[in-house]
Amino acid sequence: MDFVTLGMFIIDEIHYQPPKEPDFDVMGGGGLYATLGARLFRSPPASSKVGWVVHQGHDFPPKIKDRIRSWNTDCLFVQTPERPTTRAYNRYEAGGYRSFHYSNEKVRINEDSLTAAQLTSKTYHLLCSPDRCIDLVQGISNRRKDLARDPRSDEQVIKALMEDPVFVWEPMPDLCKPSELQKCLDALEYVDVMSPNLDEFCSLLGISIDLDVPSGWDLMRQKCKELLGSVVGGSKIAVVVRLGAKGCYVTQCGRDLHLPAYHEQDTKHRIADPTGGGNTFLGGFCIGFVQSPDANRADRFEEAALYGTVAASFAIEQVGVPVLTHSATGEESWNNVTVKQRLDEYERKVAERNGHALRQ
Repeated sequence: MDFVTLGMFIIDEIHYQPPKEPDFDVMGGGGLYATLGARLFRSPPASSKVGWVVHQGHDFPPKIKDRIRSWNTDCLFVQTPERPTTRAYNRYEAGGYRSFHYSNEKVRINEDSLTAAQLTSKTYHLLCSPDRCIDLVQGISNRRKDLARDPRSDEQVIKALMEDPVFVWEPMPDLCKPSELQKCLDALEYVDVMSPNLDEFCSLLGISIDLDVPSGWDLMRQKCKELLGSVVGGSKIAVVVRLGAKGCYVTQCGRDLHLPAYHEQDTKHRIADPTGGGNTFLGGFCIGFVQSPDANRADRFEEAALYGTVAASFAIEQVGVPVLTHSATGEESWNNVTVKQRLDEYERKVAERNGHALRQ
């Protein structure tokens, strides 16, 4: 297994400013979008190496289940006929601000939700509080140890469990505040990657950063390095700040890297809805990290950011998830573009800006 998310699947109801009509039964949730990011780079049969859990309530729309199945991932459907599927209400206010709240009680996913196959994953995406992050990392690690000791585990499973997985942590937005900083530093010692967006990063540290001026980039670089310098093992950890239209900023292993967004100003008309872009980035990031297992850790983090940026570009071109189609030869396209085509295009763009390719 290459990727597993412990993020949730939810069904969204989205309301806009008049006269645009609302959208109902939209696939959503951090788990869905992270899965999308990984799935983009794993066509069948490798798509079975992308794992997630979906709680299916009594009102689960058949068309949504059919669409999930069409991705051919390792999706565990958990039947919850005694309750409805987790749903959320979204509303876009004037100026583009999106309000959000759950319409019913949510069902969390933890280490006990995962199948034996999902416990062998090379990467895990976590979307949670600092305390829950630590609990999940410890819980997954303990279940992996138990599975390795299980006499029923075959040689292939045991081999997969020998390698330490990579934990990519996306902190909960409402807990990114100075009072939670020490807890975040504690959690950072348990993971390989921490990835807030810029607003969350600034809120956590109680600062303001203006990336339209050079001093803003200097401040972000300084604060990222301070974060890593504050934890044991910081030299092996990456802080990845997601910058929306300005791309992403990666600090790790004594190196830092800024990558532009795929959709910059010249393609802004193609951005329909930014919802899920950050989650999708991290799913792609996880797959990018495992692409070159023999490369050094710093290079793997940078390759991961390339993949994440391309993945995010597909998520924001429509409301919900992109459309998967197949050519006569079976080649996959998402929104009528192959992922390889977009990745190659983006790599050329980055190489032209930097004067060299990131991947040799």
